Amino acid sequence: MARFLRSISVELKLTSTANGSSFQFPDVPQLKNMYVQGVEAFTDSEVGKTPTQTVVIADAAKNGILVNFVEDNLTKYENIPYFTLIARHNGGLIREFKNWKVNINKSGVYIGDNTSLVINTAVFFTFYYTEKPI
Repeated sequence: MARFLRSISVELKLTSTANGSSFQFPDVPQLKNMYVQGVEAFTDSEVGKTPTQTVVIADAAKNGILVNFVEDNLTKYENIPYFTLIARHNGGLIREFKNWKVNINKSGVYIGDNTSLVINTAVFFTFYYTEKPI
């Protein structure tokens, strides 16, 4: 398992629940020029509210969201089902990535099925990263 030196939680508020909607992550200066080693996602079964007090998406909604991660200007990881990033569904393991430099401003989520999604809830992630490749 990779050695995580730092982590930061990132929320993305869903201002629409229309099928086909896409949302990009906000700017996260702490992730610029860092090497992402792992990503973990959450539903309200793990975390009820984000640090800004936004309700996290319901566990029943996890199957309707796809995640896209961009490195530089290329989509490196496309249409990852949100539920596969939830450690609880992976035997408690965090999804690992090897020395990946995320372009957080171009990465985001896509709503493929809005069943059980509620407007103004958030998808919630923790990024585990290092300053140097490991």
